[in-house]
Amino acid sequence: MGVTGAGEAVIVSRALMRALVRSPLAAASLLALSLSLQARDGRADPMDLSLNRLSYYNDTPWVGGGVNYDPARWRFNGGCGTSATSGAGGQAFAQCYADNQRWANLVNQLGVALAPGLSAPAMTLGFSGFYVGYEMSVSNLQSEDDAWRRGTQGGLTSLVGTGTAASRDRGDTNSFVSRLHVRKGLPLGFELGTQVSHLHSSNIWAIGLDLRWSLFEGFRRGIGYLPDFAIRGSVNTMVGQQQMSLTVVGLDAMLSKRFTLGGQVRLTPFLGGQYLMILGDSGVIDFTPTRSAFNECPRQEIRYVPDARPPTDPLRSPSGLVGQLQCGTGGQTAAPGLPGDLNDTRNSGVFAAMRIQHARMIAGLQLQWEIFTVSGEFAFDMMPPSFFRTPSNSAGLPSTAPAVMGQPAPPTPITLNDYRQWTTTVAVGLTFQ
Repeated sequence: MGVTGAGEAVIVSRALMRALVRSPLAAASLLALSLSLQARDGRADPMDLSLNRLSYYNDTPWVGGGVNYDPARWRFNGGCGTSATSGAGGQAFAQCYADNQRWANLVNQLGVALAPGLSAPAMTLGFSGFYVGYEMSVSNLQSEDDAWRRGTQGGLTSLVGTGTAASRDRGDTNSFVSRLHVRKGLPLGFELGTQVSHLHSSNIWAIGLDLRWSLFEGFRRGIGYLPDFAIRGSVNTMVGQQQMSLTVVGLDAMLSKRFTLGGQVRLTPFLGGQYLMILGDSGVIDFTPTRSAFNECPRQEIRYVPDARPPTDPLRSPSGLVGQLQCGTGGQTAAPGLPGDLNDTRNSGVFAAMRIQHARMIAGLQLQWEIFTVSGEFAFDMMPPSFFRTPSNSAGLPSTAPAVMGQPAPPTPITLNDYRQWTTTVAVGLTFQ
């Protein structure tokens, strides 16, 4: 961290101590700001995002000033926009495209890792109650999937290949997330909470809010044999990431029943259902970070070149010409002898928006002795993840099957891996009532 960053951190730390005395909820928000300042030191950790590697290209050679993409020459192994794509007589500096298939699986599993757990029974803290706790969550990841092998940085000793073609030999098997959770009781059975989460081995942070309402709680006689019942809504959003915007919305319903042991210890098992909505979007991703679009093409202009598609192709231009954004006067092509539109201005893109849902079960147990609280829970997917808004077919990967004469090969629809995740959470905290 530089001198400026250190000064900002000191200022925030002093404000944090003052806010902790006045308002714990405000303190948690200031803590998130402090952590985000510390994350701006430019270091890359193994689980940091590397979305520029989630790309593909077609290396069909250029013929007669144009190219007919050969479906058999689509390459889904990264490395686009480099001279290495010309192997076996292919097209050097082949154009980059966003690999939305791998992006979808990365968003899906990262969203579950950052999703908030319950870590509390259905019974609320009461009007004067207050809780502050530390939680550690562990979730399983599909480490062998290219979504993780290419989509995260990895360590220097774990990389295979170089540049945009680099990938990890194996991704992380599990994610570890630390979370500071603060909850405050409100009237009428409501409870407001805030949380700050950090994904270990990365500079990924998330902040969130949750609101719980206990509709039935605290009865100990007559109908008190019935369990407490509460519902909760929560939202966690990633902060400090330019490549990716990720928000996880949760809707929970839970049952619990408190038992007192020896008049000192309170034991509360709880059971709940959770519906997660994961919303993932990307910023503009430079798939070739080692190249400079401005240096290669400081000025652009539209040039009309012959449309190389056959006359039977329904997508062929009626005039026989197509417009290309090429380098104008003063510019240069990516390499001598290649068409002007292969400069680096074509190697940026945005991934498709992902809207994913999970249905989960949560079972846990809380033990409280005086003000000390320890909780443990296990959450798991009851069914495979799915889309609640299906991405457009046009966002899918191109088919490698031979195309029908005169027609482009249809893209392959985006699907989610049939991979069910679980999350184990342990929480320790202080409860004041």
